[in-house]
Amino acid sequence: MLTPFGIQIRKVRLDKGLRLLDMAAAVERTSAFLSAIETGKKPIPEGFEHEIARAFNLNTDERSELVRAADRTRKEVKVSRLPGSERELVAAFARRVDTMSPEDIEILRRLVFKMSGDEVPFFRRKRGTLVAGRSMKDIWNTADMVRKIFGVPGEMTFPIMDVIEFRLERFLPGFYIEVSSKSELNGDEARAVPGENTIIFSETVYERAWKNDGRSRFTAAHELGHLLMHRNVMLARSSTEFPIYRDAEWQADCFAGGLLMPQNVVQKFADPGEMALECGVTFSAAEVMWRKYGR
Repeated sequence: MLTPFGIQIRKVRLDKGLRLLDMAAAVERTSAFLSAIETGKKPIPEGFEHEIARAFNLNTDERSELVRAADRTRKEVKVSRLPGSERELVAAFARRVDTMSPEDIEILRRLVFKMSGDEVPFFRRKRGTLVAGRSMKDIWNTADMVRKIFGVPGEMTFPIMDVIEFRLERFLPGFYIEVSSKSELNGDEARAVPGENTIIFSETVYERAWKNDGRSRFTAAHELGHLLMHRNVMLARSSTEFPIYRDAEWQADCFAGGLLMPQNVVQKFADPGEMALECGVTFSAAEVMWRKYGR
């Protein structure tokens, strides 16, 4: 029996007029392997849905359907990369979900999908510190300049950790990184200290960023944005509301988005999913930049 994911990739295959053999060859797998994925005899490899989408140039709606079908089919959700406290939270939730009413589950589903799509980055619940205003275009120009300085203007996956740990000191004498526990950072994932030419990473984010985790890479680029853009300004919190373009966190998010997903690179992709895969970012971050660039 075909799984929801199997049904969806079979639909893709039929729409394209392809044999099972043709689709398997396009993603460099055997026909037996692909058949086993369709029927649920083998688990879906991580990121396989994006391989299919990229190989067959699926549009945004088709890719979204494929991702949702993969989520419905997977029997296990890997949490090995999560810290212990977060794994505990996931386990506790899994034990309780079968006792929730359909109405509560629907409310929770909407909240979770909204958080993963629109709240972070760029739509943070809390404002950061008040800084001099900068336009999005100006920030993206700064990010483009950084790419040129490090000789990777058109590179798909910006080597953010290599730049921070090995190359930045040549341009910012005295710069260094620290790795600390999350508790020592008061729960922060990372922190830039512009006045001291320092970026402090939590151990988890540091290790994940080097392993090309999309969220951690964005965090590293965000802190680099703080270091470069806010080094010569007085950071001050305001008790009153202020325009978003004067929010240090918003500015750092814009920088990270422009650095990891510049417009000249984005133009090469068919949809946000392909961009996320090639640029090494999360799908939610790619969706935000896709909208901002007017794609």
